Amino acid sequence: MIALVAKLTVREGKEQDFIDAMKDVVPAVREEPGNSAYIMNRSKENPSMFVFYEEYTDQAAFDAHRKHLGELGVDLRAILAGAPTLEFYEKIY
Repeated sequence: MIALVAKLTVREGKEQDFIDAMKDVVPAVREEPGNSAYIMNRSKENPSMFVFYEEYTDQAAFDAHRKHLGELGVDLRAILAGAPTLEFYEKIY
C-alpha cells in the first residue's frame, strides 16, 4: 500500500476556481482501480492551501492514477501558486 500526502497552494483569489475544477476530479479518482482513498482537505489557517490524502494498492495503481489525471484534462497551472509538494508513506496499519 502506498499512502501519499499532496499539498497544493492555490493563487490568492483562485480558491473557488480550484474547488470547482476538482468537483468532478475527486469522484473520478475514487473510482480508479487500486485507489483506496482520495480525500481533499482545505487548511483552516490558510484558505489557499489544500491537502490531499491518497492511498493506492501499489506503484502500478499510483502510476495509473497519474495517467488518469492527465486524461481528465484538468490544467491547474494557472490556478496553482507553485508545484505541489508530495510526501510518500508506507501504510503500516
